[in-house]
Amino acid sequence: MTQQPPVPVDNSNQWIPAQPAYGQNQPLVGQKSFVATWLLSWLLGGLGVDRFYLGKIGTGILKLITFGGFGIWSLVDLIITLAGGQKDKQGLRLQGYDQHKKVAWIVTGIFFVFGLIFGGISAGSASNATNDNAPIVSEEEAPAEEAPAAEAIEEPVDAEPAVEEEPAEEPAEEPAEEPAAQEPVEEEPVVEEPAAPAEEEDDSSVPAEYNSALTKAETYSDMMHMSKQGIYDQLTSEYGEDFSADAAQYAIDNVQADWNQNALEKARIYQDDMAMSPNAIHDQLTSEYGEQFTQSEADYAIENLNN
Repeated sequence: MTQQPPVPVDNSNQWIPAQPAYGQNQPLVGQKSFVATWLLSWLLGGLGVDRFYLGKIGTGILKLITFGGFGIWSLVDLIITLAGGQKDKQGLRLQGYDQHKKVAWIVTGIFFVFGLIFGGISAGSASNATNDNAPIVSEEEAPAEEAPAAEAIEEPVDAEPAVEEEPAEEPAEEPAEEPAAQEPVEEEPVVEEPAAPAEEEDDSSVPAEYNSALTKAETYSDMMHMSKQGIYDQLTSEYGEDFSADAAQYAIDNVQADWNQNALEKARIYQDDMAMSPNAIHDQLTSEYGEQFTQSEADYAIENLNN
């Protein structure tokens, strides 16, 4: 018995699953450049330019108004961008991250180290400048204190011979009147001369750092209409002006500002530029993450918003 050859099977109509193409499960990449986002976040992050570039207009405006969240928001966005977590408005990854992330980290680290070095040098020079001013004040005070003493010693010497010579030529009554007339003349320079150095000591006793902090506080109040607490935080922030707490407090105590008017100007900006409601404006003015005005200042702003 002969064995029959196997009958060929036609598999042309059988379904075969398609193999996934390489990179099919990789996350989608958008059109926004990682290098551009990194540079904008690093150099202009305080103005919200990086978020405007990514198409996030709302958070970009808020970041601009708060000066990058007083520097904290800008730093967080920079770290997120370097770590590859930043995405555009559509939620897509930034283009060119894998190719340029190493260079971005190295360049950012180098500039950060240089910033720490120059910051330490400038702080040391500022402390030396304040120490150099101390002997200058003491040297100015010394002559002022010695001058009245020298005059007080010299003047009685001139008066004594006048009293001794006059009794020999004139009656005893006249010498008694002449010293009485000379006494007020001798006392006048002793009282007036020490007053001038005292005023100079008051002007020179204010450190240069305090005057600089006061100038900055006036700028923030006049140009940006910030609140008292907002200016203090900006002056003392290490990402802001980095003044000492004493210098910032001196500036707040001596700045000439109308805090109610500042709150009103801020409220008008929120109403005109962002079309916010009065309740939302009031919350933004009093929020500790917003403008940090007091309740009474915010109430004044809302009451006079349309005046």
